[in-house]
Amino acid sequence: MLGSVLSGCTVISDPKLLMKQPTMSMDKEKLYTIVQKEQPSESKLIRPKDMNNTSMIRVEDLNGDGTREAIVFYETPNENVRIHGMILEEQGGTWVKKLTFDVPGSELQSFKVLDITNDGNPDIILGVSLQEQKALTAYSYKGGALEQVLGGVPYNQYIIDDAQGNTLDLSGDGKSDFVIISLNNSGFASIALYQYEDGSFKEVDRVQTDYTVKEVYNALGGEIAKGKMGIVLDAELDDRSSFSQIMYVTDNKLVNAFKSPDQTYRDDKILSVDVDNDGIIEFGLKETPKGWEHYVFDSRLWFYTYYQWDGKEGKKFVSFQFRDDADLFHLNLKPEWYGKITIDTKSEKEKYIRFKMIDTDETVAEIKYFTLSKWEQEKGKSWKEITRTKDRVIASRVAQSEAGKDALSNTSQLNRKGELNE
Repeated sequence: MLGSVLSGCTVISDPKLLMKQPTMSMDKEKLYTIVQKEQPSESKLIRPKDMNNTSMIRVEDLNGDGTREAIVFYETPNENVRIHGMILEEQGGTWVKKLTFDVPGSELQSFKVLDITNDGNPDIILGVSLQEQKALTAYSYKGGALEQVLGGVPYNQYIIDDAQGNTLDLSGDGKSDFVIISLNNSGFASIALYQYEDGSFKEVDRVQTDYTVKEVYNALGGEIAKGKMGIVLDAELDDRSSFSQIMYVTDNKLVNAFKSPDQTYRDDKILSVDVDNDGIIEFGLKETPKGWEHYVFDSRLWFYTYYQWDGKEGKKFVSFQFRDDADLFHLNLKPEWYGKITIDTKSEKEKYIRFKMIDTDETVAEIKYFTLSKWEQEKGKSWKEITRTKDRVIASRVAQSEAGKDALSNTSQLNRKGELNE
């Protein structure tokens, strides 16, 4: 979500504007041509809907014999079974189809290749849609045959790897495990811990929330505190509020890091993320700047703050930022200024925002919304463009004083609806 921390104010373009058709290597282009020849004539190659990994073809040594296999999926819309998988093997400088298999489901939601059976070889893990329900399935490829090792476990979210795509060892026993989150019809969430043992997956522990949620919209696994592995769930309570549930495993039991959800409650839908790239997941809150406490809730301007669990019973501040109401940009404020600066109460939404020192009232930084014609007169002066719409330019500037120096770490133009997959 964040770019490099730079002095001053730097625009990071919308990732969608930077996207272009990937260029294939000669090796993959050759493989792609062979795949096209091997797939049925009325079929279409498909990618998973999961935007974190949309690769159409994965190449791995699935059985540890030193020979690479390729895994690809295709769709046959006019058949009763819509989704099919194909495994090809590299042989003598070319690729040979070894087998095809049917995948129960109407849409391929996710596709991962990870060792979750703890035998040293990667498994094929698929999330599929079955009518209105999603299900998780896994396969192992051994001796030229495909074995289903996990069959159609219902889920709303699952956590099987960290942000770098590594398997998770939540139990601390040297074996990979994963978590499945499912919601029942009443809105209660079940959180289940699974691990492969004695030839099958066992449910190690399961807890059910004592509160109802509308949706678990984000689920992450990784470090939740220094040296502590766990999971973070961002759950929407209603159309306005959400909270983060942070959990770890002790003695094969899922444990809540916080005794009460009040520690992570906020009146907005915020994604947890490793905001400072230190490898630890932070959760976000929405906080009222000093001086705005008595303003009507909907008319307030806000700081968005990020915290880590401190490994005990509290939270540790990491960073904070400003977002406009339309969420056209996120502007990261220098962490050292937390508690020292606020937003001038004379600021006007979508017109002019002034950040100032609490003690001295000195201006630290400003944001201004310009018409296109006015911007033509101002650009190249002290203002720096953050982002623009079809009829306005939003720009910022920092005060030429010690207080304003490096107050704005960087800016990020971000489409939040895309970010939250709404």
